Amino acid sequence: PIKLKKVVLGREAIKIRGQLALNQQELLNIIQINQSTERKTSESNFSNEIDMASDLEGREMMFQLTSRDRSELKRIQDAIYKIDHGVYGICESCSKKISTKRLKILPLSTLCIQCKEAMEQA
Repeated sequence: PIKLKKVVLGREAIKIRGQLALNQQELLNIIQINQSTERKTSESNFSNEIDMASDLEGREMMFQLTSRDRSELKRIQDAIYKIDHGVYGICESCSKKISTKRLKILPLSTLCIQCKEAMEQA
């Protein structure tokens, strides 16, 4: 693995961190609501097989959403950690600075545009 060097972060990174913190809280709320709904559903009594099949389908969709939300939450937490430790905006592949323009558009970017394009072509 490439050792990341610390960088001095400006106002833009602070703004991005604030937005990421809001996104993190929203996702935590969604995950909590989904878990609460799942618990209530699992305690329900089913009067027929159609209700049970419908519930199983709903649970599968809920699991997929929760899994995707958890993955997104992890990426947000990683970005916040990097901001807090001065290594946000450094490409994980080549250790060069990721452009501020790219980070504004895709704040969870871990690769510079050149490395991302190279990865997609491989």
